[in-house]
Formats: sequence, structure tokens, C-alpha cells
Amino acid sequence: MKLDTNSMNLFERKLTLWVALCIAAGLILGKVFSGFSKSLDGMAIMVDGAPVVSLPIAICLFFMMYPIMVKIDFGNALVARGTLKPVLLTLIINWAVKPFTMFGIAAFFLGVLFKGFLPGTEILKDGTEVELYRSYIS
Repeated sequence: MKLDTNSMNLFERKLTLWVALCIAAGLILGKVFSGFSKSLDGMAIMVDGAPVVSLPIAICLFFMMYPIMVKIDFGNALVARGTLKPVLLTLIINWAVKPFTMFGIAAFFLGVLFKGFLPGTEILKDGTEVELYRSYIS
């Protein structure tokens, strides 16, 4: 299947470039305005002194997902009731397969490839000593 590049606008055609530019801009802005990033870190819902939900990220994610959500035709969602096999397959993949796949990927990257960048151990509340990369996986 050939992709019709004429039907894509400039933003869609150069999406990889835009993503790379945004990553670079974010890194530069984080270095130049480090105080701003610290103030954003302070805008989080904390539990036992640890940030659990970053409010700026939650707000930005809402505005990122909202346009997609309003385009959903919920009338067509009722049609899915008649096609049980694809719905069940999607549920099984998302809830039974993907979590273990993601654990495996995280264990590979953090426990094999990047283990040298995460030296040392961490002491948990109950006194258990855990290698640092394992605490990131959990």
C-alpha cells in the first residue's frame, strides 16, 4: 500500500522532524529555565511526600486527547456489540498480554542495557534493600 503524500499536510509529512525539534526545544528550555521546571514539579498531587500526579502534564494530556475524543462516533460503538470476537481479542491483548510485554521490555532496558547508569541500591520503607533499577521497574 502506497502512502499518498499529497493528502498529508506539511505538519503530517514532517512529523518526525517536529518531534525531534520539540524534544530539542524541551531539553534546551529545561536547561535555560531550570527554575520554571522546578516550579512545574511543585504543581503535583503528593502522597507521602512523593509526586503522584503532575497537574501540568494531566492538563496538557487532556488538551491533547480531547480533539480525538470528540471525533468518536459513539453510535458506531454500539455496532461493536455485534462483533464480539474482535472486541474480546482487543481486551485480552490489552489486559492480559500487554502488561507482561511491557514488564519484559522494561526489565530488558533497565536491567540489561541501562543497568550501568542506575548504580546502587534503594532502601524501602520496610528496610528491604533493592537494586535501583528494580525499583524503577516496579
